[in-house]
Amino acid sequence: MPSNPIVMIIDNTENVPIIVGGTSSFNINIQNTSTDTRFYNLSLSLTLPNGLTLSSSTIAQTSTVSNSDNSTSYYWTNLKDLAPLEINYNFNITVKCNSTFKNGSSIPFGYTFSNINVQCQVDTMPRGIYDAGNQQLTTQTLMSFLSTMFNGIITTSGKVLKGAGTSISLNDYTQVNTATCQFFNNSLLTSSVNISILLDDGIRYLSGIVVTGTDASQFNSPIVNTVVISNKQYTQLYYGGITLSTNSNTTLKFNYAVWNQYNNNQGNFIAHGTKLNMSVNMSSSSYSLNNSFTFSAMDLIISTSVSKSLVDVQNTLTFSYNYKVGQYYDIKNIIVYYYLPDGIYYLSSSYAPSSVINNSTIQGYYITYNFPLALRNSVTTVNISAKVNSYYQYKFDSTLNQLPVVSFDSFNATTNITGTTVSQLNVVTDSSNTSCSINIGSIQKQFIKAYYRDGTPKTINTLAPFDFAQYTLTYTATNLNAMQKQIYIDDFFPLSADPINNLNYIYTGYQPIASPQLISPHGVDFYYGDIPGKSSSIIDFKVPINSLGTPSQNINLMKLRGINTLGFSYSSRSQVLINIGTPNLQLIKSVSGPNTSSIKAGEVYSYTVKIINTNTLGTETDAFNFTLTDTLSSWFTLNPNSINVSGSGIYSSYQFDNNNVYLYINKLSPGQSLTLTYNVTISSVIAPGVNISTTATNTNPYSQIYNSSLNNFQYTGLIKSASTTISSSSITLTKTTNNDVFKVGSPIIYTITLTIPLGTIAYNVSVRDTLSNGNQIYNGSAFRNGISITPSVSSNVINFPSEGTIDARTSQQTIVYTLYCKINNGSKSINATTSTQNNSYQCFYSQISGGNISTISKSLSVTINHPNILMNLTCTDKTSSIVYNQTVTASISSVLQFKLSFQNNSAIDLVNGTIQIPINSNFTFSSIDTTTQCTGNYNSSTNKIIILINTLPPSTSGVIIFTLLPKSNLTSGTSITTVATATSYYNNISLTKIYSGETSNTLTTIFSPGTSLLPNPLTKINDSTSFIVTQPGNTATIINYFNNTGGGYDSYTLSIQPVALAYSLYIDNSKIIDVPANTSYTANLDVMKNLSPNTSKTITITSVIPLNQPLGSRYDFIVTTTSLTNPYPSKTVLNIDPS
Repeated sequence: MPSNPIVMIIDNTENVPIIVGGTSSFNINIQNTSTDTRFYNLSLSLTLPNGLTLSSSTIAQTSTVSNSDNSTSYYWTNLKDLAPLEINYNFNITVKCNSTFKNGSSIPFGYTFSNINVQCQVDTMPRGIYDAGNQQLTTQTLMSFLSTMFNGIITTSGKVLKGAGTSISLNDYTQVNTATCQFFNNSLLTSSVNISILLDDGIRYLSGIVVTGTDASQFNSPIVNTVVISNKQYTQLYYGGITLSTNSNTTLKFNYAVWNQYNNNQGNFIAHGTKLNMSVNMSSSSYSLNNSFTFSAMDLIISTSVSKSLVDVQNTLTFSYNYKVGQYYDIKNIIVYYYLPDGIYYLSSSYAPSSVINNSTIQGYYITYNFPLALRNSVTTVNISAKVNSYYQYKFDSTLNQLPVVSFDSFNATTNITGTTVSQLNVVTDSSNTSCSINIGSIQKQFIKAYYRDGTPKTINTLAPFDFAQYTLTYTATNLNAMQKQIYIDDFFPLSADPINNLNYIYTGYQPIASPQLISPHGVDFYYGDIPGKSSSIIDFKVPINSLGTPSQNINLMKLRGINTLGFSYSSRSQVLINIGTPNLQLIKSVSGPNTSSIKAGEVYSYTVKIINTNTLGTETDAFNFTLTDTLSSWFTLNPNSINVSGSGIYSSYQFDNNNVYLYINKLSPGQSLTLTYNVTISSVIAPGVNISTTATNTNPYSQIYNSSLNNFQYTGLIKSASTTISSSSITLTKTTNNDVFKVGSPIIYTITLTIPLGTIAYNVSVRDTLSNGNQIYNGSAFRNGISITPSVSSNVINFPSEGTIDARTSQQTIVYTLYCKINNGSKSINATTSTQNNSYQCFYSQISGGNISTISKSLSVTINHPNILMNLTCTDKTSSIVYNQTVTASISSVLQFKLSFQNNSAIDLVNGTIQIPINSNFTFSSIDTTTQCTGNYNSSTNKIIILINTLPPSTSGVIIFTLLPKSNLTSGTSITTVATATSYYNNISLTKIYSGETSNTLTTIFSPGTSLLPNPLTKINDSTSFIVTQPGNTATIINYFNNTGGGYDSYTLSIQPVALAYSLYIDNSKIIDVPANTSYTANLDVMKNLSPNTSKTITITSVIPLNQPLGSRYDFIVTTTSLTNPYPSKTVLNIDPS
């Protein structure tokens, strides 16, 4: 035989489409290609990467393992044995694509899940590794899946009778069939798709649409038309712009029939058995898919069935066949052949056969039926009555005795039909088959009871390491008459159940014929040989539990296996979960007393610690021999007489020492608890701010009563803890200032209040104050409770004299410090009216005499007020009365009056303020016109206006108005900026703190270029067009008027587009040039340079109109003037002469 005759076939293994959030199924065909060797204990495994999980399978998996790379492996143990040349074992697996990976990120569309390992394994010996010389043969295949957005499939019957009628205009069809389409979408996003369903030429669409599912409302009305693709005609059902909902599943059904001829029954004939195709295409902007289904177009179809699929010997049953005829032909000379295999005894037929043959050659009944004629659209049914024999007629053992019919024997009945179409005399055929098989016995594995290691029955069903689990294996065939051949009962344990050899078995009913044997993996094998009908067997035993295992691995598999007459094996399975659990401990701690957040010396507090083993999960088991410990504190004293333990758990004793209370627990079953309570008295020297945190913990319990002479299993990870905190009130430390509007130069009085809470005592108490560095100073005066004291001062740090010990056990103690300081500086941002200065203050103390120093630190923020000035600058052009706030548009003839408004928007006075306004050299200072709340003068040497403000109270405004004149020689395009700046000002009590930097808005004065060009008013149509009429032979005179409309001096370019006449150009009656016909003219003329604002020029063009000009001639003189200053404004006039 080949080195590995085990073949595993999966039809599609590469980039198998799977919708995100959906499923995909694949079939595994496993074959034993050896002609003479049986293989045993077929097992399967599948490893799926992160993102894919097992959805379902033909048989539930035996165990599941999560791997370190986030993949998951699934195992199916001991499925069956494979007989020689057994090539039809199929196993189906459905895989689900999750919406996200295990880290929570979404699975993208188009993602490839690769290296998916599908593996099968067989043993060469029945008991696997327990048989000497056993070999394990392994075959594996790698698969990959591709995540998709959506999917669509189409299906119908595999064989379809022709019967679409005679004409597309008639509804005389008789054989209506249904096609089914299913559309699926992903679980992340909606999908916008176009869907096209194509029906081959020869298929007649009959409507009858029925839609169900998520998006049904969108599929009621397809566009139906005929399309030609690659010279082939199709009927198309088209749905455009369909939006598939997330995770949607929509089913569309429609009716169709099959013509006798192509092209709507007008083309070539469609022969019997012709393959026709239906396909569906779904496409979006980023993805497209196609699926199709092929069926056979038939004139005659036969089908067969059997009344029962699972039978027993001596059962009577009915085999039925019916044949149907299509619409287009009567069929004559019909012969039906029906074959009943050996083991089935023929009794009778509802229609008399022409012959019934039973012999050793055919090994069964060969029944022939003749039908002279079957009319079109007819259906004929024949029933055959038969019985299952107890023995085969043509199968013998080595001694030539007839073999019995046994469990899992299968009987395949086949039928063939042939006939001739009446009109065309074509022979048409078809075939069909059906089968039944002998039933098999049933098995069941049941958990009966759990026992402790010493044999005592448990009151709970959850198992623990070193427990015993009692099970029964039940095989039942009491309702089965057929023999069951070579029966094995296999019991496969998880590794957590061990050892499994030398177990004590109690048998009831039919007993194995051999002692139980070990079988891999980790199982026990019971061999019964051939079991007669009406039998049953029960095996009762106890198995020890050795370890915890995991829920996905603690599966106990019971398997039935046997063989049929042909040697093909069968199996059935019964799986139970070995419920091996752990205690689920919960620890709760609480404390009660007068005030847990403000304890005082001598008070009594009560602690409660409760440990619980819950019974709500169904997986809890007993906790044995562990200790509950609760910590004590030096800040209180335990009252030993107050210790009490209550509850339903079992404990041996409790103990205590200076540090802990101990509770020794013997057993805590699920649902039980123990509560430890005790009282403590708070220390007589409790200090302020003491937090007393105590913690209760437990050790890991054991699974059984601890026995030093035996192995003991101690759980891990079950240590719990619970903490509570009680605390004394903290020292209260506050700091305030006198109520005032503080500014640089102000005195400031700080009050620091220190409070030691009632019921406490503090040692080595002292207070420190830290002023804002560089901004505040101590002025030499301090008080304690109104009595003058002398603190220690270093720079900005002030240490008050030490208080030593402060005893507040009988009454609260409060000390008030008063500190006189001065604000000597402060920083201010531009346009800000306040700033803050932070002062820190601290209390130092010890909680025990001579102990470490504890610190309480706090801070106080003081708001400092500063004067501030807001300024706004505007300008009024007195020649036009236009007021400007940002950009001033002026000319050299403008008279510009500027107005600066200012305001003190702070809470304190502004004094001795100075504002400066630099005057640009392109301006000439004219006058200061008005002043309010200030004085102003112009300094000609510095070209600045100086504004002095004596006092400006809060919210008070002032104004200065001054006039500037543009220089008379400014050119267009000139830009001048003007801004006011506060160069210095003060508050009203500090002569050293100078404020400055605030500015007004910036005014920009611009002298824009401008140009005006207008036609002669006598010939003007509008401002850009003139119209004159000159008689042929006369001289046309065209006049345009130019003006510099800009704000300053400017120069201009003159342009005249080509015209079909020669002309002369004049400016202010001075001839400039003669310009030939059809010549463009452009020039920067001296006469157009450095023109002052409002300068005007007269541009004249003269031209003689020819005498011989044709009728309807027209001459356009297009004149343009353009400023040479950015942005180069221009003006054009069209002068028309239609002479």
